[in-house]
Amino acid sequence: MRLDFNVLWVDDQPDHVAAQITSITLKMAAEGFDFRPRQCTTLAEMESAIADDVFTDEIDLILVDWDLGNDTHGEDAIERIRQIVPYKDVVFYSGQASVVELRQKAYEKQLEGVYCASRPDLVDEVVGVFDSLIKKVLDLDHTRGIVMGATSDIDHMVNTCLTLAHGKLDEAGRARFIEEAMRRVMEQVKNITKQGEKLSASPSVEALFKAHRLFTSDHRLRMLAAILGMDEFTVHAASVETIQLYREGVVSGRNVLGHAVLVPQGKPNTVVDDAGKAVDIEDMRELRKLILRLRADFRALLNAMQM
Repeated sequence: MRLDFNVLWVDDQPDHVAAQITSITLKMAAEGFDFRPRQCTTLAEMESAIADDVFTDEIDLILVDWDLGNDTHGEDAIERIRQIVPYKDVVFYSGQASVVELRQKAYEKQLEGVYCASRPDLVDEVVGVFDSLIKKVLDLDHTRGIVMGATSDIDHMVNTCLTLAHGKLDEAGRARFIEEAMRRVMEQVKNITKQGEKLSASPSVEALFKAHRLFTSDHRLRMLAAILGMDEFTVHAASVETIQLYREGVVSGRNVLGHAVLVPQGKPNTVVDDAGKAVDIEDMRELRKLILRLRADFRALLNAMQM
């Protein structure tokens, strides 16, 4: 699972579920996940969606209304979906047919993995399925993968922003850009040289593992913050705060998870960092929520710089 909770939502009247979307979005955000529905109002749109291999691979849940208009019904849509996406959970709902009737329709079509709900109970049903799914991934091992994937996306956005910034500068500005990058690289070279001297004076495996590479993701973050402070990018200056919060609030947590050693058995829910501080499930939830918020800010910066 990722921070994004992807849903295929089939309903011919999407306006009628706008309030439910808002409620589900808020409830999932409280757990540090981003609810991302792809809404289809016709069977043709649904067919197009499930024909997309990338999308079907990333679907976490499917929602289907019973009355899809034009004498088209949800059990027929689910039957078609099951031919392409056989193992994803489906919530089959209606504002007209009862839950008992929906279950009977699913039974007659021999549809498995289908939860049935009335429209008023739709939010609770979706959140219940969501809760059952995320309980399987809230251990340290899965959380690490979720966090690493999300921060890798942010690293890519930072790299793209740097590339875009370089392209927007004049010749003198580009020269300053490269000069700044090389200054940071040379600082890191000096740092590594010092580390090498310390290792030579007192060699140990532990000290060796703490040596870092040139121009790390943190160097790129700091450089992007410096560039956004240039006169040419004052319109984006507010994003410096996003970068700083990401460095202080996310990077350290990511590093703790990244270097944690997992026990062979069980599902560990707590890890201890180098300072002896325990990082537990609640800390991981808050970290996911912070990453979600900052990822949106980085995406907004990237979109603004692409204009």
